[in-house]
Amino acid sequence: MEPKRCLKKVTSIFSAHKAEPLWRLRYFAVLALLTEIDGELHFILNKRASGVNQPGDVCFPGGHQEKGEHLRETALRETEEEIGIPRESIQIIGKSDFMLTIYRGMIQPFIGYVPYADYLNAKPNPEEVEEIFTVPLKYFLETEPDKFDTVWKVVQSDDFPYERIEGGRDYPFSKGKTTQLFYEYEGHTIWGFTAQVIQNIIEILKNTPIK
Repeated sequence: MEPKRCLKKVTSIFSAHKAEPLWRLRYFAVLALLTEIDGELHFILNKRASGVNQPGDVCFPGGHQEKGEHLRETALRETEEEIGIPRESIQIIGKSDFMLTIYRGMIQPFIGYVPYADYLNAKPNPEEVEEIFTVPLKYFLETEPDKFDTVWKVVQSDDFPYERIEGGRDYPFSKGKTTQLFYEYEGHTIWGFTAQVIQNIIEILKNTPIK
């Protein structure tokens, strides 16, 4: 192809190209659900059943986006399937900040509200949820989480072509450090992504002026 024609083609294509993630992302949604008890807002959390991934972890309901589904609907559907609160009983208030994971996933937390009577009538799916419980929003506003650093690094495999890169096995692969947060509330450990979502919500509440 002639240089001028080549430039014209490249310009034509990339001037109209919509940028997407270089690696295909998987999309997830969770619902940070609130209810009011004696005039005080509480988060509704659940403890994962022993037969699912990450058994025993405390989390918000959520899961993978299905084809043709808006992430808002994902959050509502997963909440209904996991903890048995009908989606029509839930008011979606808004969204907190999303997270990009090292596993090529994007997780969008939504914030919702459900009347306490609907929480009391919830019927959790025993195959997915061991129990549901509430934690006062005030607890997180007043409590700083414990913080611990974890380091992610490349695990070398024998079949990797080290001879094709400068330095071979001694190549300085990048390492990633993340800070894990831990809250303890009445015998429950709240950590990982759930703790990150809660802290983000708390930071937004503390730092955003009410108009």
